[in-house]
Amino acid sequence: MLNLSQTLRGVSVVEIASYIPGPLCAAILAGLGATVIKIERPGGDPMRTLPPLDHTGANPLFALLNHAKQCRSLNLRHPADLAILRDLIQSADVLIDGLRPGALGRLGLPDEVLLRDNPRLLIVAIGGAPSSHARRDEALHDLNAQALSGLLAAGELPPRVPGVHAADMVSGLMAASAVLAGLLARNATGQGGRIETSMLAAARWLNAPALALAIAGLAEGTLSGDLACYRLYQTADGRFVAVAALETHFWQRVCTVIDRPDLIPLQYDQSVQSMLAATLAAAFRQRSLAEWMAVFAPLDACVSPVLTPAEAAQDGPVNVTLAIETRPTAQG
Repeated sequence: MLNLSQTLRGVSVVEIASYIPGPLCAAILAGLGATVIKIERPGGDPMRTLPPLDHTGANPLFALLNHAKQCRSLNLRHPADLAILRDLIQSADVLIDGLRPGALGRLGLPDEVLLRDNPRLLIVAIGGAPSSHARRDEALHDLNAQALSGLLAAGELPPRVPGVHAADMVSGLMAASAVLAGLLARNATGQGGRIETSMLAAARWLNAPALALAIAGLAEGTLSGDLACYRLYQTADGRFVAVAALETHFWQRVCTVIDRPDLIPLQYDQSVQSMLAATLAAAFRQRSLAEWMAVFAPLDACVSPVLTPAEAAQDGPVNVTLAIETRPTAQG
């Protein structure tokens, strides 16, 4: 049986990063068996004490991202601590650099020095924006990246603060994917090098379908709420259901449940989408969320409850390793 948790056994990673993207990248690598040394500034990663805090005064997200790492505090403005960092990097396979662009170079550790000391090193830089972008030197957080990528305006307007750290999380995942590809390339050539990604690049990647349509002069509508068969509807108790009945057989089941089979042939008729949405909205307001879920449970109609994080957490513990599982297979 495959054991992916040991895939990177023997790979050493030095992480100089705070908050989410860099620490997430390193957490994914640790979940695959790498040894990760996390370098924190004096006082620690700011995520440690960023609200909300649990009953111990700690941030649960910090624990989730960093529990499998060896954490060390270094003041990189002190020559002795900088020498310690240089020694750690010299024997590492991967350096995750979440500092501002050029920060390590200004400390006397530019890429050419690091790669001269350790030619097999993979330097993985996660910035706010791509190094070729006009905003490459600006400070950016997740909300800024989502705003600049068009993600915030991809749904209903006016935009609102999203509940998901999409740019943070995906940039960390992209960086981890790049490390895996980089290790394969390095093992073939014996040479390391620099790899870059950014929160803005990650957000644009997430929004690629809408951006591709925009470049072609088209507007996204099919999957952004313009179709009545792909929307959120409020229930009698103020909760919501997600209806994603894009396929005709799913749409037929939804229309049958609300006793409106006459709507089935109108699914993609652009001229009646407002009427269809209003009809479904009125129907879903007649029952509570629990009642609707009992109705749809046996039907397989792509209708789901919109769960709160507390409800979704009941599915089991969460981790930040890759969301994959390995299964035993029959051996021939």
